[in-house]
Formats: sequence, C-alpha cells, structure tokens
Amino acid sequence: MADPAFIHSKILSNHGFNGIFTLRHGGISPAPFDKQNFGSGLGDSDNNIEHNLHRLIIAAALPSIPHQAIQVHQTDRLWCSGQGHMHQQHADILMSNQPNTAIAVRVADCLPVLLADPKTGMIAAVHAGWRGTVAGIVKHAIQSMLEYGAKRKNLLASLGPCIGPCCFAIDNETATALKESTAGAANCIFHTPEIHADLQEINRLQLIESGITGVHIETIRACTACDPERFFSFRRDGKNSGRHLAIVATPPST
Repeated sequence: MADPAFIHSKILSNHGFNGIFTLRHGGISPAPFDKQNFGSGLGDSDNNIEHNLHRLIIAAALPSIPHQAIQVHQTDRLWCSGQGHMHQQHADILMSNQPNTAIAVRVADCLPVLLADPKTGMIAAVHAGWRGTVAGIVKHAIQSMLEYGAKRKNLLASLGPCIGPCCFAIDNETATALKESTAGAANCIFHTPEIHADLQEINRLQLIESGITGVHIETIRACTACDPERFFSFRRDGKNSGRHLAIVATPPST
C-alpha cells in the first residue's frame, strides 16, 4: 500500500467539508525537498511543484487548484472564489463562502488552522506562526466569518500538525508575548530549562476565547520537527525545508 499523501480532517469531513494537511509522501520533488513540496522559490522546480499540486487535487478529490497568497506573518485576509491561483498579495487568512472553492496556506512548522461553518458553507484557512498567534490571527479569522453571517455555535476548527512543545524553543520576549495572547496561555509555556511553547494549545485557547465550543475543535497532534519521515520542518532543516499545504474546500453547493 502506498504511503498516504495527506491527513484528512475528520471533524470537517464529518460535516461535508474537504479538509487536508499534506505530508512529505506522494510527490516527485528531489532531495532535499522530497517528495511532496509545495513551496516555490526554495530551489525546487516550478514543474515539480505544479505536478505535485495536480496529483494532490486528484488524490484528495479537490474541486480545483487551491487559492494561495503571499504569507507575511500578519493578519490580512483574502476572500476567494472559483478556480484558484497564487495571488500576488499579502494574506495569512484566506476565506470563501462560494461553492467549489479551495483555499490553502503553506507551512513548515507554523500551525495551519482550518475553519468552517456547516450552516453557511463558509471556510477559512489560517497561517498561525508564533507572530500570528501573538496577534490573535485565529480570532481575526473568526471575527471576519461572523461579520459575513457565520455563527459561533456552528463553527468548526481543525488544528493541523506543527512544531510541538518538545521542539519549539523560544526566547523570553517571545514567551512573554505568547503568554499575553490569550487567557491561560501562560500554562502553555514550559521551562525545561530552555523555554518551549505549545502553539496548538495556545491557538485552541484563542478559539475557545472566541466562543468556539471545545467539541467543535479538532487537534491533530504531530510534531513536524520530530518526524522527518512525514514532515518538512524549517526549524530542523532551514533553507532545505519544503512546504506543506493545509487545504479546505467548500461543498459543491451552499
């Protein structure tokens, strides 16, 4: 049996959405980006990345190429519809409320968060590194969804693989900023004796602070830095790290 190319979000699929987090397996990119790299400008060829993307679309039954944007660790949002492409504008939150639309963020240690409202068909893909987490990026995404008709009680969230607290060493300044990002975040900072942080848990707390019920939050626990067989990791491999995609697609009709 072939190695899987992605992890399905169970909570999203149970409510009619296609949400996935890609793995290293399944593509054609050569070392050091082997094999399913989606990051351009790193040294891998555009042809390899395009092949990987089209192969993924078929394997994951996506409606189209996903929309992507230039990620800058801020909280700008981009609304998308229809056939996707790479937008030449800054956005770490991609959103859609149109049918047959896929949106994606790229990650290699940062936390990907996929959001969906089953009642309206609205979706969001969020790139939540530590800077975005300090800025409360998931709270910004939820607020935008609410402004366009979503309801807190209906919202679903899937937190994908990212660098875990085992490997995410930070300095005092970053630790202080993360502690102040939401209630309870101080309990997600550990001294071992290095300072380490749990990005997934801090973002889960921000989701709860935003009114998302705990049973509507899925956390896929896997450390990207610990597992070179399945994951790219910038912290581990630096410039030799490829990029994953976290993708969510709206249903065929809303």
